[in-house]
Amino acid sequence: MWRELYLLLILPALSAWCLHIHSFEVPHLLVPGDSAYLTCLFDLGGEKLYSVKWYKDDKEFYRFFPSLNPQFMAFQAPGIYVDLSKSGRSTVYLSNVTLETEGRFTCQVSADEPFFGCVQVHRDIAVYVPPEESPEISGGITDYGENLTILCASAKSKPAANLSWYINDVMMVPEGATSSHKITLHQDHLESSSAKLDIPLTSSSLPEGALRLACEASISDLVTSVSKELFISRESREHNDQPPVQHHIDPQTVLGGKTKSGSQSMPCHLQVFRMTVAAFVFIGIVFK
Repeated sequence: MWRELYLLLILPALSAWCLHIHSFEVPHLLVPGDSAYLTCLFDLGGEKLYSVKWYKDDKEFYRFFPSLNPQFMAFQAPGIYVDLSKSGRSTVYLSNVTLETEGRFTCQVSADEPFFGCVQVHRDIAVYVPPEESPEISGGITDYGENLTILCASAKSKPAANLSWYINDVMMVPEGATSSHKITLHQDHLESSSAKLDIPLTSSSLPEGALRLACEASISDLVTSVSKELFISRESREHNDQPPVQHHIDPQTVLGGKTKSGSQSMPCHLQVFRMTVAAFVFIGIVFK
């Protein structure tokens, strides 16, 4: 009895120890319209492959069964468009990425009898949309000694841009000033940011007789753009707009593109019942 129980517990563990995923390459960031390879390389450890399945947010969208005809099958899922001609046992090719593509992607590898081991690994994919324009800065320029209200609005993006204020080329909010931010969600699922800055115009806020203001919109380290510059002079109290500066960084360059790491669990909970039945059958054969 104890030997049978021992085998029942140890067989799936031994199988999972042999079967393992040694490389999982999934891009961390994508842009709508992109295409991407998802790669899941594994070592069977002498076992026979039963299936390779891919999931997005726990919904299966691709599978490979070497014993079936056809061996490859793709299923409908939001934001998932699989090109079967470029996909295989260890690779899935996604085309026409959309905002709905964003989510958690899981590769699950299962071995065939007698062990029915199973391992899986997952990684999140984010889809971002950079703003098409630099942020716009505007405001009411009042006489010296009164408050100055400056507004900054970013173009639509995903996620919403973070807005920062520059005063005389220094990122800051002046002492005594108040700042507020707001994010607006649009029908196309994109977001825009707006910010308001109220500055009391005193001698301390114009130490050099002039004040230059700019607004910067940034999305992490991926996209940074700066508004035109707003210039306030103590003498003239006029403002000039300087050309905006915009800089885009390739997300594949910033984040290194792909990864070969992920969280791995074994055995897969979906295979527990099948492994248990197989273990009982195997024990019956051994002790028959």
